[in-house]
Amino acid sequence: MTAARLDPAQHDWMTAVSTRKVMAALDAAGQGASRFVGGCVRNTLLGVPVADIDIATQLDPDQVIAAARAAGLKPVPTGKAHGTITVVAEGEPLEVTTLRRDVATDGRRAVVAFTRDWTEDAQRRDFRLNALYADADGVVHDPTGGLADLPDRRFVFVGEAGDRIREDYLRILRLFRFEAWYGSGTPDAPALGAVREHMQGLHKLSAERVWSELKKLLSAPDPRAVLRVMRDFGLLDLMLGVNGSLRVLSGIIAQDVEYGLAPDSMLRFAALADGGPERIRTMAAKMKMSNAEARRLQGAVDPAAREDVTEAFSDLQAAERALMKLGARAFEDQARLQAAGEVAPPPRDWQLLAKFAREWKEPEFPVRGGDLILLGYEPGPMLGDALDELKALWIADRFEPTKDELIARLKKH
Repeated sequence: MTAARLDPAQHDWMTAVSTRKVMAALDAAGQGASRFVGGCVRNTLLGVPVADIDIATQLDPDQVIAAARAAGLKPVPTGKAHGTITVVAEGEPLEVTTLRRDVATDGRRAVVAFTRDWTEDAQRRDFRLNALYADADGVVHDPTGGLADLPDRRFVFVGEAGDRIREDYLRILRLFRFEAWYGSGTPDAPALGAVREHMQGLHKLSAERVWSELKKLLSAPDPRAVLRVMRDFGLLDLMLGVNGSLRVLSGIIAQDVEYGLAPDSMLRFAALADGGPERIRTMAAKMKMSNAEARRLQGAVDPAAREDVTEAFSDLQAAERALMKLGARAFEDQARLQAAGEVAPPPRDWQLLAKFAREWKEPEFPVRGGDLILLGYEPGPMLGDALDELKALWIADRFEPTKDELIARLKKH
């Protein structure tokens, strides 16, 4: 087995006060060993940033709680039934999970039993690169052979790929997500074979879990290679009802790369969906997106100002009209999507529009409902329609007509 060691002095997450306090508290309990596990070990070995620190321990959950309290730390039983206690130290939460083995699985969730056996715990994990453990001194323990996967950045399932997938079908999407973030872009062949055989199992998962995983995948710096594989396997069609437009998505990612922008999973999803309001509404409902997410997507494809957005690339008056109809967020989304889809000029032009949108101050519409009530309108739909008509005239004339001029136009009707 290949040996490895992490030098704590070279990795701030290992020497942070919060980390040292939690590890010291667990060690002081004297009833079992504790090791770092999963993403923090994997990412450090791959040379990429560490986001979360997870700790595996031979202590049972009650012992973890007692150890934390004895050290003056705050234990939170976030997932006690499944062995997870969140220990808060120096305001930082660290997840501490008792070693486990699966008793029963149904493709969505597992019934677990606690164990003190590190190999048993490793055997229930998804990928060999996620089954690496490191003690406080940095010595890496590799029960499943994950270190051999490091040079090629391969995500290989622990044991039989089909078995791991049947335990939790979300692991299909996790395979592609990890490949998009950390892999070579070409998934492990046996893993792909198991995906092809078991992909219909995704139907057993909740829409919320699928959407959460897809958002993480789309947030990777450049997920195009992985998404092509997913498209060719029919996974995108299985999840979305369409194979998606990688052409438009590629344009959005090219913009991100060229301008050093942080990946925007919602904009990327809109590009991938490549559809109008009805398709977006259907997908948002199918994925059980939040109201805010659904509104964001609707704005990105709202046809109310599509022509104005197109004209905005060469006409700032059209940009102002579009901004009034859509708002700055939806305007920028539509400008980026049009540029990515080559409907408009090259991508550099949308940057100018985005800057214009961020700096533009919306003028105040001079007419109020009360002004029309004084003219004899009663509160209700007719009043709203009249206000909308006047506002459309006001926008069309570049916000120049005064209240009196607008009301005078209304009187002529």
